[in-house]
Amino acid sequence: MKTPRFSIPDVWQTTAMSGLLLLATIPLLPYLHMAVIVFILTALLLRTVTLRWSQLQPNKWLLGLFAIAGVLTVGASYLALAGQDAGTAFLLTMMALKSLEIRTHRDLYVLSALLTFLLVIAFLFDSTPLFTAYLVIILIANIVLLADMNSHYSLRLALIKPRLQYAGRITTTLIAQAVPLTILLFFLFPRLETPLWSFGLSDTRARTGMSDTLELGHISELVLSGEIAFHARFEQPLSISPAQLYWRGPVLWKTDGRRWQPATESQLRSSTAKLVETANLLNYSVILEPTAQQWLFALDMPFTAPPHTRLLPGDFRLLADKPINDVRVYQLRSALNYRIDGLSLAERTLALQLPPTITPRMQALAMQWRTESLVEHPTANKTTIDNAVVTRALRHFNQEPFYYTLQPPPLGDNPVDTFLFSTRAGFCEHYASSFVLLMRLADIPARIVLGYLGAEYNPLGGHYLIRQSDAHAWAEVWIDTRGWVRIDPTAAIAPERINVDSSLAQLGADAPARFNITHTGMLRLAHQLRLFTDAIDAGWKNWIVGFSTKRQQHLLSMLGLSAWREAGLVIIMMTGGAIIMLLVHGLLTRRRLNPDPIAQCYLQLCQKLARAGYPRFPNEGPRDYLARIAMVQPHLAPALMRIQALYLPLRFGKPITDSGQRIALQQLVRTIRPRREKSQLTHGLARAKQHCDR
Repeated sequence: MKTPRFSIPDVWQTTAMSGLLLLATIPLLPYLHMAVIVFILTALLLRTVTLRWSQLQPNKWLLGLFAIAGVLTVGASYLALAGQDAGTAFLLTMMALKSLEIRTHRDLYVLSALLTFLLVIAFLFDSTPLFTAYLVIILIANIVLLADMNSHYSLRLALIKPRLQYAGRITTTLIAQAVPLTILLFFLFPRLETPLWSFGLSDTRARTGMSDTLELGHISELVLSGEIAFHARFEQPLSISPAQLYWRGPVLWKTDGRRWQPATESQLRSSTAKLVETANLLNYSVILEPTAQQWLFALDMPFTAPPHTRLLPGDFRLLADKPINDVRVYQLRSALNYRIDGLSLAERTLALQLPPTITPRMQALAMQWRTESLVEHPTANKTTIDNAVVTRALRHFNQEPFYYTLQPPPLGDNPVDTFLFSTRAGFCEHYASSFVLLMRLADIPARIVLGYLGAEYNPLGGHYLIRQSDAHAWAEVWIDTRGWVRIDPTAAIAPERINVDSSLAQLGADAPARFNITHTGMLRLAHQLRLFTDAIDAGWKNWIVGFSTKRQQHLLSMLGLSAWREAGLVIIMMTGGAIIMLLVHGLLTRRRLNPDPIAQCYLQLCQKLARAGYPRFPNEGPRDYLARIAMVQPHLAPALMRIQALYLPLRFGKPITDSGQRIALQQLVRTIRPRREKSQLTHGLARAKQHCDR
């Protein structure tokens, strides 16, 4: 059975769909395995070739083999066909193969629906404003193509420009109707705490960010990255310089001499630590980029935890209930000045634990500081002695030839000993880990804190941005009567021994945000452009991506809707949706049950003649069609000419209130009795692909 002519898409429609599929695939290529990329691009290339040489289009058996090869390629690359990465690769592979069998408009409709679904899936990988705008353009183009396929206008015109103008007007009307309702539903429709599409999905993609373990050299790699770690917006002006903001992350207690790790929650369960004195309180919000980790960052020192997050006792870490795989917006309260009271025996044991890599000269250096402090303060208490030891350690890093560099020399099997007594060149993690071990040797509990130091203010967005290049490590020591005290040994390095610019030049990297850049000429313009794009990105993530249930509840409360939100809003939304669906259904049913009587009358005539073997061709109007029938059925010629004289004015002329002409037309149609001649019937069946146009 041949495909009806009217259902065959033209070359432009097939080319447009293939192009849209390619455009939707391009931004997802970085997330696919190379074998899958080669397979998809090969299929799309073959689709392009067949547009020029249709005889090369594969048959159904070859397409079946391609489908099996595609499934095997995805399965071998991901060892699965489901999940975020594997499922997306499988969908793209099948869509590329589907494009090879485009033969009818139905195939284009299927691809159009799959393309729309693919655009939704793409948001699992990226949700930035630029990426969203790109997807919206593809979606609009897809709607234009659908409008063209559903329009008889496209069948009558071979010129592309008029067809696009007509389809564009339809698309513009649809979008103008849909956008207000979309905005209303976005802000008012009840939201889930967790997006529906995130259930059962795990994000295994590698991300640039901070780990909860520390090995020497890890943070210096982060400094070379200019990626945004998070944004922060304060409700009140800062009382200190942004360069002095310490953003607290993982806290490390345990070490084997090379690698530092946090304590487990069970080890800190007995902690009695609490904030007993706070000052300089700040309320602020954070827009955290996806990290695939569970910890959150907060200004040192936080004393509140946002929803679905807990503030761990002992080291005041913020830990989310599950890994952060999407942009997370949360509100916090921190104290710039604070005092922590309470150190349990378990915490003291952890904070004094020593690795087996401790050497005699490390012990001697720590005991030397302790002895000198006792000699200097013979009658002082432990607090004074511990303060003196800390001061001597910082003075040691300042006065001895220690250098700050992003390219420290190799440290060998005992990195801390080699750093302290041989190389004396390193980054913040070198100084923090060495300082903590020396404090423990001096019988002072100490631990390492990972996080970020500083922030860059964006006046266009009114927020601060913290980059991966601001990654930092510092120490905390326990001083009786003072509690945990933040000590940053890296800050003790003499300014003339900071070799950052030369290290960056050798690595071919730009200066990190923490270090000053002279913004002159084009550099100033580039900086302003970067701040502008950052302001747009932060606003998008704050108001669109980060529009959570809590934010919605606050908005509804401002509108006076919160009291009946949970039940009333849902009922109103569902009732309104049901009413709209009933109205649409009623209009469609009415149109179906009450067709134009004049058109219905002509349709009956066409059907009667088609059954006799004389179907109307799609390019035949009423005048040509009835004239042709009159030539082969001379006995019907007078009646057909009378039908034509009545039908054309009634159907295409001005509306006529007199029903006499309509009744006369209906009576004439009922009198038509065409003869069924065998030769004519055979001719009609041979052209069965033509049918009566409604």
